[in-house]
Amino acid sequence: MRLKIKKKRGWETVETQSIGSMIKILSETIGQKVNRNCKEFNLTMQQMKILHFLKMREGQQETSQKDIQDFLGVSHPTAVNILRLMKEKGFIETSTNQWDKRMKTVRLTGQEEDFVKRVIQNKEETEKLLVKGLSQKEQNDLRRYLKTIYDNANAIP
Repeated sequence: MRLKIKKKRGWETVETQSIGSMIKILSETIGQKVNRNCKEFNLTMQQMKILHFLKMREGQQETSQKDIQDFLGVSHPTAVNILRLMKEKGFIETSTNQWDKRMKTVRLTGQEEDFVKRVIQNKEETEKLLVKGLSQKEQNDLRRYLKTIYDNANAIP
């Protein structure tokens, strides 16, 4: 059986696609599906990632705006905008760090409690569907391959 990727003008087999194109198509497909599921909560995928990140760190350590920026791999203005929208929706609070006035800290408001478990469960179910049909060894190999490709991409000048 040959896998096919839908293009604007017909179908193209996976064998003729570059690996970079396949990764981009996969990323966009996953992003679209996750964003569609996030609409139920009036959040984007990036915002859901932030909620999950904050929830995992809750009670352990203070989270700065810079921590979130680094976690998402986005620019400072992008992080500021995402957090502003989340604050407007009532999911987070921000404050200035008492020891370093240049640092802004971010914490959950508690409004997310009702659905954060569903979000985490949805993420786990999505992950299971993505690797459906792959053995544990194949999943481990895939992770290793993707890590290698990521490292190689970062080494490109």
